[in-house]
Amino acid sequence: MHKPVMVREVMELLNPPVGGVVVDATVGTGGHARALAERIGTTGTLVAIDRDASMLDLARQNLADVPCIVYYVHADYRNLPEILRGLQIQAVDAILVDMGVSSAQLDDPERGMAFRYDAPLDMRMDREQPTTAYHLLQRIKMNELVRILREYGNERWAKPIARAIIRRRDQGRMNTTGDLAAAVLEAVPKKYQEKRIHPATRTFQAIRIAVNRELDELQPALEAMAGCLKVGGVIAVLAYHSLEDRAVKHAFRNLSQRARALAGVGGGEPSSVSTPVLEILTPKPLEPSEAEVQENPRARSAKLRAARRVA
Repeated sequence: MHKPVMVREVMELLNPPVGGVVVDATVGTGGHARALAERIGTTGTLVAIDRDASMLDLARQNLADVPCIVYYVHADYRNLPEILRGLQIQAVDAILVDMGVSSAQLDDPERGMAFRYDAPLDMRMDREQPTTAYHLLQRIKMNELVRILREYGNERWAKPIARAIIRRRDQGRMNTTGDLAAAVLEAVPKKYQEKRIHPATRTFQAIRIAVNRELDELQPALEAMAGCLKVGGVIAVLAYHSLEDRAVKHAFRNLSQRARALAGVGGGEPSSVSTPVLEILTPKPLEPSEAEVQENPRARSAKLRAARRVA
C-alpha cells in the first residue's frame, strides 16, 4: 500500500477551512486527499487530479466514502488554471502537489519503473502518451543520454552507463527493465556498486523523469498555480529530487520578493501586482521525521515547502 508522506505537516500548513475548495494536484491513491476531504467536510469541494488514469481510478475507489464533493480530472497538474476554468471554479483555498511516484506505480511490473521486475521498458505515468522509455532509448544520442543521466540522476558513471545502454541497444538487447539494469551493472565497477542502494536506481529515476518530462516548465507552472489561490490560500509542494525542490524554491521566492505579472484562473492578460504575491511559510524545507522514514523508506528524500497567497 502507498503511504502518503508527511500528512501531519501537510495538513498543518494547508489548514483548509470547513467548506473550502481544495486541490490535490497529484492525487495518486488518495492518501493526502482523504485527509483534506475530511477537513473540509460535507460542504467542501475537492479537485482530484492525476495524469495517470489508473491512479485516478484507484483514488475513486479509495475516496468513495469521503463526505465532500469530489471532481476527478485526468490531466497534468501543470494545467491547473485551465482545469479550474473548465470546472467554473474561480479560486481555491489550498493546493497540494506531491511530485513523488506512487508505490502502486513502482510495484506494478507492467509499468516498467522498477528494476526488480524484468518488464517492458515503459515508465509512462500517463499511459496515453506515445513515448515510452523503450522509444526514448531506441532513438537517443550518446550526448543527450549522458546529460539526462547526469542532470536528472546525478549519476557519477553517466558516460560508461550511456555507452553500455547504447551498445546493448545496437545489439538489440535493450528491450526490458532487466536489460537496462544489466547495462548499469556492466558499466559501474563492482567495487563502486553500493549495497544499500542498487546501482541502477539513479539511471531508472533519470530516464523516468525524461520520459514523463517531469521537470519541463515546472517553475512557471508553479507560479501560475499560485494565481489559482484565494488571498489567504496556501500551496504546498512535496519534492523528491533536487531539481524539483529548486524549482519550487525559486517559484516561491520569485512571487514573494518582487512584483510579478500573475495569471489567475479567469484567463486573459496577467494582472500587474505591486506587492509580493506569496508569503513563504517554510524558509527551509521540512523533511520527514526519522520515525516516518523508518516506517516508510520511500519518504526519505521528501522536502516540503509551502507558501500563502497575500495579494
